[in-house]
Amino acid sequence: MTARTATPTERWVALDAMRGLAALAVVLYHLRWDWHGHDLVHIRHAFYAVDFFFVLSGFVMAATYSAMRTPADLARFTLKRAGRLLPLHFAALAAFLALETAVFLADRAGLSAGRETFSAFTGVMPLLAQATMTFGLIPGLDWMWNHPCWSIAVELWTYLLFGLTVLALRRGRIALWAGLSGLGLAAIALAPEGLATTSGPAIFRCLLSFFLGCLVHAAYANVRGRAVRLGTREQVAVLALAGLLVMLPAESGWSLLVPFAFAGLVLGLASDEGRVVRAFSARPLTRLGELSFSIYLVHVPVWFAVENGLRGAAFSGLPWLLPDAAAAIPVMVSPFGSALGADGLVLAYVGLVLTVAAWTHRWIETPARHWSRRLADRVGAFPVPPVPPVAALPTLRTASSLSLTAAVMRSRTPR
Repeated sequence: MTARTATPTERWVALDAMRGLAALAVVLYHLRWDWHGHDLVHIRHAFYAVDFFFVLSGFVMAATYSAMRTPADLARFTLKRAGRLLPLHFAALAAFLALETAVFLADRAGLSAGRETFSAFTGVMPLLAQATMTFGLIPGLDWMWNHPCWSIAVELWTYLLFGLTVLALRRGRIALWAGLSGLGLAAIALAPEGLATTSGPAIFRCLLSFFLGCLVHAAYANVRGRAVRLGTREQVAVLALAGLLVMLPAESGWSLLVPFAFAGLVLGLASDEGRVVRAFSARPLTRLGELSFSIYLVHVPVWFAVENGLRGAAFSGLPWLLPDAAAAIPVMVSPFGSALGADGLVLAYVGLVLTVAAWTHRWIETPARHWSRRLADRVGAFPVPPVPPVAALPTLRTASSLSLTAAVMRSRTPR
């Protein structure tokens, strides 16, 4: 199928919807409650969703910012990307810090949460790492504070590298992107956790998939230029392939094919036709896509608040709320003492996450994005002083004065 022309403001609604579904899968993956969906393989392997985020991000960045030519362009790009990622990240981290402070004060007041505060996964050093956007670069920092921000950190640094590659090269850019993706592939192949890594080599996990996404956009432009049709059958095929590969455990060498399956999925869903694209373009799914970034960043603070609320209630004399409240977080538990009760709590929790995400999207994420765009638009946009006319014609008054002067000179000229 002939895909539509990419513009800086284009949105691929089917891909947005897929991103929303991936974010929701991450929400369920991070739950440590023993509910009926916990053991589903696609939920247990939802950590692969981050690799889809990286591929899609590279695709969108290549589509939108490949025309950068000057340092001012790079500065505008950096401001927009920082405005997209950082405000919500710091807001979610601040909320997490406030919650931990509340748990600390409650513990001092005699309402125990069954664990030490500001230690282990809520220690000071991990907090500093998250505040400086180095969380995903430091080995050994795993489940700490707002854990999903590791991917935000490595993606921010990868954005800067992408901008430099665009600015430095007009030709040979594709080869460089392929090299960077290959470097990421080699590093992750040697990493003990493979594509499940979230610290230390995690930057290479981002390089692999992000620059693979950039290459996908180059292929997309080529397909579009040749008027090749990518219809329903191709979309179903890449969707099925991705669904099969994410069932592989991260320690399997074959799991390294997962980002490439996501690359095919992005290429297949980038078109605006086909039954799969139309199905993913349904309003509830596109709304989920709009909220995906907020869902991804706020769900752990929401889980933290709910989990500590259950723990506090259990230690206050309602042990049936959380039978394993004395165990450390994270832990597998069955809230209400049954998996069926946990199912109801999961539905309520997901609804709460979506509500909070809608609020942060409206009041934090969107205003910050608009503000950063306005700020970026001012970079290099200095007022240019008016240029005086090179050879302006004399005005009527000036012409009259010149004529009078010439007449006087003629009258004084000796005959």
